[in-house]
Amino acid sequence: MVNKKLVIFDLDGTLLDTSEGIMHCYDSTGTALGLIRNELSYRKIVIGGPLSDGFNSLYKIPNKETLNTAIELYRKLYKESGIKMFSAYDGIEQLLKSLKDNGIYIATATLKLESFAREMLKSAGIAQYFDLIKGFNGDESCTKAYILNQVVNELGISKSDAVLIGDSKYDAVGAQSEGIDFIGVSYGFGIKEGGDNDAFKSIYIAKSPQDIKTFLLG
Repeated sequence: MVNKKLVIFDLDGTLLDTSEGIMHCYDSTGTALGLIRNELSYRKIVIGGPLSDGFNSLYKIPNKETLNTAIELYRKLYKESGIKMFSAYDGIEQLLKSLKDNGIYIATATLKLESFAREMLKSAGIAQYFDLIKGFNGDESCTKAYILNQVVNELGISKSDAVLIGDSKYDAVGAQSEGIDFIGVSYGFGIKEGGDNDAFKSIYIAKSPQDIKTFLLG
């Protein structure tokens, strides 16, 4: 059992399986703009990070103007259709309810637009469990670390009493830079069971939401 007052969740690949909508919008944008794809063995690794990193990983982006156009089109497509293409992972609601029943604060910190995050958590029927929902604010310099700092400050909880649960290097690096413990989940998109998980500097790698519950609550 880990004694924490605040559990912060990433959204994509941790609370919700958003891969269908995200990759649909990346692919549709790339096709519409005639972008040349880069060869990647695992394309979903881009999920959860900044769109600028995602497009530069997936495609050969010739200049900043093209990148800005791609990001603008992606967000338009996501608002129209991608935002509806997701599902909550099995066991997530039970995990959130157990944490709440034990008096633990719950927040989400995501690089997805905050308005999208709120809408999706509400649509998934789990928004009511969160004490705070924080997301990307429109500033391209906004990082996971910045959002995490906002969460702990607004809730008035020390970083040593918080833990971030996420599935990507962006989560791990953000938590480390803010001095917040990190739990990786291998059911998401970025951390794979049996992979080089030492690079994520986590206190635990969870295989499922139930696994998280057992680790945190015993």
